[in-house]
Amino acid sequence: DESKRRFYKNWYRSKKKAHTRTAQKLADEDVKKSIEADFAKIAKYCTVIRLLCHTQPKLFKLQEKKSHIMEVQITGGEIADKITFARSLLEKPISVKDLFSENEMNDIIGVTRGHGFKGVTYRWVTKKLPRKTHKGLRKVA
Repeated sequence: DESKRRFYKNWYRSKKKAHTRTAQKLADEDVKKSIEADFAKIAKYCTVIRLLCHTQPKLFKLQEKKSHIMEVQITGGEIADKITFARSLLEKPISVKDLFSENEMNDIIGVTRGHGFKGVTYRWVTKKLPRKTHKGLRKVA
């Protein structure tokens, strides 16, 4: 329920049908065979294995109900080991203690928020220039 909220702008007005067709397809045996074939292709061709994870905001006393979705890369070992580890974690809660150890260095990949064709003052929160500048105030000096 929390992760489905991320796919809707207005949760209370929506029909709440995200991923219902996928759940129906997973009950079919032919689809399960195709999923196994997909995992075999992943083991054969892929070099990086990542999981899509979401937070559980109901566990915290926060006002937010929409979960945050993130990719977590699995490192260490062979690709087949990574896939079996990832499959063991599917549809199960993962605590931070399982993924990270204390004082461990982590690489983080982030994407800045896009605001369309906005200027630098708005997007990058730079200072506005003085009133008497020649080609505009809202530039980077």
